[in-house]
Amino acid sequence: RDVSLTSTEPDKPHSTEDDEDEEDPDEIPGLTWPSAGHIGVKIQFVIEYPFSILRWISIPPCEARWNKWRRFFLVVFPFPAAMMLLIASESWDGFSIPVGAVPMYGLWLILAPFLSGLLFFWSRNVTQLGGGLQAFSAFFAFIMSIAWLNVEANEVVALLESLGLVMGIDTAILGLTVLAIGNSVGDLVADTTVAKKTPAMGVSSCFGSPLLNDVLGLGISLTAYTVANYPSPFSFNIESSAFSNVKLSWIFLGFSLVLSAVVFPAFRFSPPRSYAFVLWFVYLLFMVISVLNEVKVIRVHFQ
Repeated sequence: RDVSLTSTEPDKPHSTEDDEDEEDPDEIPGLTWPSAGHIGVKIQFVIEYPFSILRWISIPPCEARWNKWRRFFLVVFPFPAAMMLLIASESWDGFSIPVGAVPMYGLWLILAPFLSGLLFFWSRNVTQLGGGLQAFSAFFAFIMSIAWLNVEANEVVALLESLGLVMGIDTAILGLTVLAIGNSVGDLVADTTVAKKTPAMGVSSCFGSPLLNDVLGLGISLTAYTVANYPSPFSFNIESSAFSNVKLSWIFLGFSLVLSAVVFPAFRFSPPRSYAFVLWFVYLLFMVISVLNEVKVIRVHFQ
């Protein structure tokens, strides 16, 4: 007697990620139309699309995933990357910098095709990015990411200055309020996420990130300024309101750091909720005094 055996085990569904990879292996984040997304995602895609193109053609891809589009962006990136570096270092005036008898962008119009040709032949047999080509891409991707951040930061500051001129608001007040808060939102989200999992690590992140900004940000910028203007000294007016706000910031920062250095170890990095209100009060007090000092309602003077 023939007996047919059939498996009663249900078929295992394929993962969504595997299906997406099989259906669209050439998908490029920011450039592939989000057909499955809601209307808000599609509107955001349309708004960001021009910037996504500029990002992809100026920052070489360095992830292991590889396809014809990523090779294309790697090959074409030298000229757009050079133009972005000019904007980041010399603003729009960088295009008019002469190199002999030709402007800087003209020189790169000549050099970029040769570099693109080298990258084309270097990547012709690549099926998965790795080795020296990936190291090359990662290095320039890091450099170009910094250049993009520099350009974006300059544009944000320029936008705030324009807003201050139009509305008659001092740019120092905008820097103390809008720019300072906006600059710290990313750190706030990251530090909160880390603190929920490991309180000690969250506290370290809260102090480590601003320390990195202060040490590297001030150190690199002041070094670059002094080198570019050598032998002229770096001068500033210690009687100005801007410098008074800087010293006021150092006082409040020092007070909050010393206070936190005592409170956190005392409570084994799990202080009571009331300490959060203390820190909020210190920040709001600093903000009120700084703004009042800037608009000349009160006068904070340091000898």
